[in-house]
Amino acid sequence: MKHLLNPTLKASLLRNYTIQFILWLVFFPGFYSSDSFGAVEMAKSGDLTNSYTASWAIYVRIFSFLGNAIWLLTLIGGLLLVYAITHFAFTIFTKKTAARASFLMTLTPLVWGMGITLWHDILMTAGLFLVTSFIVKMHLDQKISVSDITLKLILGSVLISFRPNGLPTLLVFSFLLLIFMRKRNNLKYSLGAISITLLVTLVTSNLILGMSPINNLFAQEWMRNDISCFANSQNGAGFVENNIPGIGTTETWKSDAACVFLNQAKLSIEDKVRSQEYVPRAWRALVKQEPRFVLDTHLMRNAYLVPLPLHGIPKPPFLHSTIEFENQGIEWAFPSIAEEARAPMRLWNAMRGVTAWAGLWFAVISILLFGLKRRELLAPFLMSISLMGVLFVFAPIPDGRYALFVLIVGQMALLGKLIEWAQTGSNCRPTD
Repeated sequence: MKHLLNPTLKASLLRNYTIQFILWLVFFPGFYSSDSFGAVEMAKSGDLTNSYTASWAIYVRIFSFLGNAIWLLTLIGGLLLVYAITHFAFTIFTKKTAARASFLMTLTPLVWGMGITLWHDILMTAGLFLVTSFIVKMHLDQKISVSDITLKLILGSVLISFRPNGLPTLLVFSFLLLIFMRKRNNLKYSLGAISITLLVTLVTSNLILGMSPINNLFAQEWMRNDISCFANSQNGAGFVENNIPGIGTTETWKSDAACVFLNQAKLSIEDKVRSQEYVPRAWRALVKQEPRFVLDTHLMRNAYLVPLPLHGIPKPPFLHSTIEFENQGIEWAFPSIAEEARAPMRLWNAMRGVTAWAGLWFAVISILLFGLKRRELLAPFLMSISLMGVLFVFAPIPDGRYALFVLIVGQMALLGKLIEWAQTGSNCRPTD
């Protein structure tokens, strides 16, 4: 075991890459949901949109070689995620603990399964880990190298632009850093990360695609969900007619499902487009009129982000382990092997009341940070708060992958602590 888990960063990266690559081959060309097929269509057609951010659209087009090598996207995504979490492990743990913890985490479907799914969430999560690793090194007064700046701060900031909530998360994180980590270089590096993410967002959307960096229809989805949920309530009659005049009625806007997941209101695309100028004002009116209702709706919809089971144990959508659509030119190379190898994914999904409950793992991070005084977890803690806070307000639906950063940090931090206890038999941090 000692030989197999050589406690050096390069050895760990090679070992973890090997695991990820082998599992990618087993499931070649990876896992694809309906969102994945949207990316595939953009890559092949060249009809790029900012629905999932312009930088993601351009990435899938270029790195799939214009849609001719879709399989390359799941390989790159998985390896980047492994690269990021391995570096993160070596930043917060001693070498031996980092080697073991990153190895065991890579063996879990949370890493390899998510990694070979064609989702922009994977690369954004890798970006969060890289930027957080950089901040941890600075917080612990470790030497910052040129590669830290290029491969953690710069690359991480670029990857964070791959989801619409990336820049807001980084802004909140930077604000919290200035409050809780009063280092001289915090402002400089925080502004650097924000500037890179903002620049990539503006260049890819405005200059390359010729579009606004914000897709208003998608950006308002969470507000429409709140309005549809309220229209479905006893007090919601007449709200739509008063605040969104001439565009649907209480009957067409109401949706019970909008309170917890996908909005099933009977609205046409044309109605949604026409309502864009009214929705923000209507939502503000709803908050003024029924603030408790809005808060309760978000607590119910995003229960997986809350540490307490206020609405029971949350079980959000989690791992995707299939190729969702048939006859689309994408299918497993080894279907019989892949079908059998899906067993760990199904197990993790069955346990999603624990494995996908971000609020629970945030509580674990908090206990390790404040209870056991693991100050290296302060930056991950602040990034987790930032990500979960933005998701709590703006996420239109719950989904475990949205909070993947929190899930991995919590599980890796606990795993690392158990490994340290096994090494020392106490709460003392081992030495290499």
